[in-house]
Amino acid sequence: MPSLNSALFAALSLPLIKLAHGQIFTVNCQPLTIHRGDPIISPGTISAHVHAVIGGTAFQQTMGLDTAVNAKDTTCDKKIDKSNYWQPQLYHQRTDGSFELIHFQGTAVYYLNRACDYEEGRTQCDPDFTPIAPPAGMRMVTGNPMRRTIDESLFEHQAMQHVCLNADDASSTNTYSLPTRPCQRMRAETFFPSCWDGVNLDSDSHSSHVAYPAIGTYDSGVCPESHPKAIFSLFYEFFYDTSPFTDFNKWVYAMGDPTGYGLHGDFINGWDQAALENSIQTCSGPDGAYSPDCSINKNAGSATSVDPEVAPPTEEVGLNGPIPALPGNNPVTGTPIKKRFSLAGRVKL
Repeated sequence: MPSLNSALFAALSLPLIKLAHGQIFTVNCQPLTIHRGDPIISPGTISAHVHAVIGGTAFQQTMGLDTAVNAKDTTCDKKIDKSNYWQPQLYHQRTDGSFELIHFQGTAVYYLNRACDYEEGRTQCDPDFTPIAPPAGMRMVTGNPMRRTIDESLFEHQAMQHVCLNADDASSTNTYSLPTRPCQRMRAETFFPSCWDGVNLDSDSHSSHVAYPAIGTYDSGVCPESHPKAIFSLFYEFFYDTSPFTDFNKWVYAMGDPTGYGLHGDFINGWDQAALENSIQTCSGPDGAYSPDCSINKNAGSATSVDPEVAPPTEEVGLNGPIPALPGNNPVTGTPIKKRFSLAGRVKL
């Protein structure tokens, strides 16, 4: 697959880097595969919709606790990170009703220090508090692919956002819905829960073992008593080249979602666990991940496209041109939210 120019990648991600407090490091990744696979939700079988996947080359339909960490390679620049990260693939619906892939360019994954442990009476986090790394073998999902409406009071809804990126914009505005104006590029963002129950690496729902903060915001704050342990916060940015498709109201996610509210993200931990656990001390100084002492720099390289070790199922998902229906025959459901923009580009409901 064509790669996302590294200079452009840095430029697009720079606003978040400047604004983010408690950043530990960033993992930049090229695409690994685009197909109907989801070893968390649909182990051992074809998943309900197509995902864009990055990371370790061991990605496959069935993944045990050690599958990811034993991958032979990764599409990410931190070569000791064999984790897998994925979101639903974005499509464009043509005037004849067929669908074509919108080119997925690559991903930035941020590991952040944003939450703190539950403690009776605690109402805010101490600036010196240090969360723990996601434990070995952890997997989790955030978001709901069937969601077609938004409740802006809920953290789990706030954590899924989109950014329309245009070269002539003085600033970029986040929206919960898919963008409702032409974009040269679009960034799909998922912010994962930062609080863990301290026991389970997974759960029946694949999300109930983790939670968003009870005090604060969806992306920072004090953990709830039910999920008392703060872990590194994971934040995904998936980039798409939307410049060929000016009819933005025809963008649709693979599960048949034209609203964007069904955006979701999945994570399987495949790190060199010792390096990940040491990163909070060794990679958070002034030089960050560029410090020679940073533990995640072992065998550091660049983000490169690599084929998965296990070939994906044989199915046409749009990689060779338009297809008559979304893979899985997912109908397009939901009504895109119409918004108007002020001269400054700010979204108004």
